[in-house]
Amino acid sequence: MENDIAIKVDHVSMHFNMASEKIDSMKEYVIKALKHELFFKDFVAVDDACFEIKKGEVFGIVGTNGSGKSTLLKIISGILTPTEGNVIVKGTIAPLIELGAGFDGDLTARENIFLNGAILGYEKEFIEEKFTSIVDFAELWDFLDMPIKNYSSGMVARIAFAIATVVKPDVLIVDEILAVGDFMFQQKCEKRIRELMSEGTTVVIVSHSIDQIESLCDRVIWIEKSKTRMIGKTFDVCNAYRNLQNERANAVQKEYQVVAHEKCRVCGEEADFRDEPGMTYKVEGFCSHCGASIRVSDMMGTYLDKKFGLKDSSMTQECDRFQDYHIFTTTNRGALHSFFSQYEHYLPMEGSFMERCRKLEDASYIDSLPYDLDLICVEEVLICVSNPIEVLKNLAKHLKKDGTILLTMQMYEGQKTELGKKAKHKIYWNGAQIENKWGSVDVEEVLKQAGLIAEKVQGHKWYEEDEIVPFGEQYEKLTSTHPFYFYKFNTWVIFANKADEK
Repeated sequence: MENDIAIKVDHVSMHFNMASEKIDSMKEYVIKALKHELFFKDFVAVDDACFEIKKGEVFGIVGTNGSGKSTLLKIISGILTPTEGNVIVKGTIAPLIELGAGFDGDLTARENIFLNGAILGYEKEFIEEKFTSIVDFAELWDFLDMPIKNYSSGMVARIAFAIATVVKPDVLIVDEILAVGDFMFQQKCEKRIRELMSEGTTVVIVSHSIDQIESLCDRVIWIEKSKTRMIGKTFDVCNAYRNLQNERANAVQKEYQVVAHEKCRVCGEEADFRDEPGMTYKVEGFCSHCGASIRVSDMMGTYLDKKFGLKDSSMTQECDRFQDYHIFTTTNRGALHSFFSQYEHYLPMEGSFMERCRKLEDASYIDSLPYDLDLICVEEVLICVSNPIEVLKNLAKHLKKDGTILLTMQMYEGQKTELGKKAKHKIYWNGAQIENKWGSVDVEEVLKQAGLIAEKVQGHKWYEEDEIVPFGEQYEKLTSTHPFYFYKFNTWVIFANKADEK
């Protein structure tokens, strides 16, 4: 096995015997055994899985329920011995496979921390030393002496994850455990996983959340009905898996409203861009093939058109063009992030929406970016920074000659921008307070002050100017309506290059 390989799965299969009929007692079992009337069906949970995972790689496993994902993880973890083939794992393993595994429901959380730590191979002295950091991460000080059987599944997941990641394992295995936590806990876990990734830990993760897989993983394997259906780049595999339902003629199709049918400028497929019925916020209509929002498709289409004169191409079709590009984006999830993740010089912005807004206004963070960026993509976060002109000025300094900044944002057409003015009511977007309003009248002037030569391009138009009402003017309706059923915007893209220095 090569030195850079952390896990090698070599033609692994797992068979289980399934009884063909129900046997209710030992007596009945013995009688049938003596009469040679015991019959079993051979169930293949994993069928000839074969792949390698490199050290430091984040490897995702996707597939429908019952396809063998969890069985495969148990084999990798050493919990199950495969019927055929073998698995080689280099280094220590921290498995988070079954919720509550390694816990005793009658013991308190305090006692279970020591129990579970012992199962993972930690010494008592080590757990005592790390006890405070474990409970701090789990945020369960108030419930520490309560029997764990009274905990919710999310609370158990907090403790399990905190114990498993208290030190840096060589291999971290995560099986859907993040799905039971609240969104803040999921973000916290993702942040911890990213920290482990940066330190070289190999991560194997199973999730039904395609967004989570796209956000975290370098490569993905798709297992369907025990067989490997596809293995490769995250972007390609997730797109294929996302379209599984479309391949099934008898599948129950979810009802959507289609806001556009056209070629996606990210994945290159002819697709429906769709969202939930009744949603007025159509800019988030997503590609039925790759999941890119229509505003992102418009943004990349504008870039390919204005930069290279490619009016009908896509990012996927032009993927070789960006091999040596230095790219920075203000997002860390979604189809565009997944696409850019294949490149060595791609730099996504880490953190939640609120954290990213704060980072953009932190001059020291901006200064830490490379000064040779070919492309900067800024998605929406500028509505929640107090001084967008200063942010754009600072970002522009990091563009190389002929470098480009792309922006998507909500735009009040035909209206004046109200930068820096406090609204009568506080309006929030993804948890961050909206600090400014962008209007189409003076957006070029704003970008000019930032030292950029810009062109404003409209993508899709669904609404007239008089239908696009500022948040504050219908505040009462906004507070009683889900935002996606209130907001009305057309898609706009700003294509901007740094002005020549004189």
